[in-house]
Amino acid sequence: MTRRLALLLAVAALAACALASASAGPAGAAKGMEIALQDDASFVSEVTLKRKKALKLASRLHVTRIRVNLVWVAIVNKGRSKKRPKHRRYDFTSYDALINAAKRRGIKLQLTISGFAPKWATGDHKVGCRKIKLGDFKHYVRAVVKHFKHAPVDRYAIWNEPNYRSWNAPLKGNAERYRKMYLAAYKIIRTHHKRAKILIGETSPSGKKGTSTSPIKFLRAMAKEGKLKADGYAHHPYDYRHGPRWPKTRDANAAINNLDNLTDALDKLAKQKKLTTRAGKPLDLYLTEFGYMASGPYKKPATQRAKFLTEAFQIALKNPRVKEMLQYLLAPPPPFGNEFDTSIVTKKGKPTKPFRALEEWTAKQAKAHLIARPVAR
Repeated sequence: MTRRLALLLAVAALAACALASASAGPAGAAKGMEIALQDDASFVSEVTLKRKKALKLASRLHVTRIRVNLVWVAIVNKGRSKKRPKHRRYDFTSYDALINAAKRRGIKLQLTISGFAPKWATGDHKVGCRKIKLGDFKHYVRAVVKHFKHAPVDRYAIWNEPNYRSWNAPLKGNAERYRKMYLAAYKIIRTHHKRAKILIGETSPSGKKGTSTSPIKFLRAMAKEGKLKADGYAHHPYDYRHGPRWPKTRDANAAINNLDNLTDALDKLAKQKKLTTRAGKPLDLYLTEFGYMASGPYKKPATQRAKFLTEAFQIALKNPRVKEMLQYLLAPPPPFGNEFDTSIVTKKGKPTKPFRALEEWTAKQAKAHLIARPVAR
């Protein structure tokens, strides 16, 4: 992947955030909750930390999964042209390098097949996520699965924060559009990689007028038109203002303190046979983004972030429905005017208090055999 392409990937992924197993066995094959990590600017494009250093830090946290967002416009040719190329080509070079490097440390990847979409694949002919053209999306998904089934990648999620306007616009009709995208992707993945696990959702935690739809309202709208199958529900239970033990509320939102809102909704949909696993069971949770702000308007002191972070991971561990908990970002994002900074190491990769607290917590859980352990290959 060229330097320009790598930078584009990092900018697209990080800017979007600011705006807001199968081949080896079933989900329960790894004992204990999985500890996961995401930092595309380090692991994929290496514009913050070098991949080797980032992986060493991941191992210190007992990470068994790395999540990456596949940034459509950054990996397809002529993504900034309004005219669809006659021959669409995809460059997965950096992702392949990460898979191989992570594998040596016993860490697996999970891929979120996501945007931003190229100009020729959107309804407004701009790079972004407005009215994604389903035919182009299918072509993209097919290319991804055909490439990575040989890696092998054993877990996919479909899109990122589809209940958030920046990722799925306009808000009106967003659940119905996502349902069509998900069903198309599910069929393609099952055709080409039958044993892969497929996660639905990747929802943001709350609703805000004009910006996002509450995750449970979105979930119900998505499932109302008929049966859906998935291997798990991916969700981002952020709460930038409060700690994880903030009093619970019974509403359509689902931050880390309100996971019962989400599991109750998933149980009800399973009982109605509208959204289940292939075995007809309610979906378990994969908490695929989480963290507390190190800078920006929601910044919290390092000591408080350390306390909140370990408390949140403990809440996830004690919840039998949570199969994975992910810290979003290692290093601070590049200086592109991005205020979405949930980093736990410095720009040079030096651990901060939140990192050291999480490292101590994961070591304790690993010793007690309560979390999954990486198996180097």
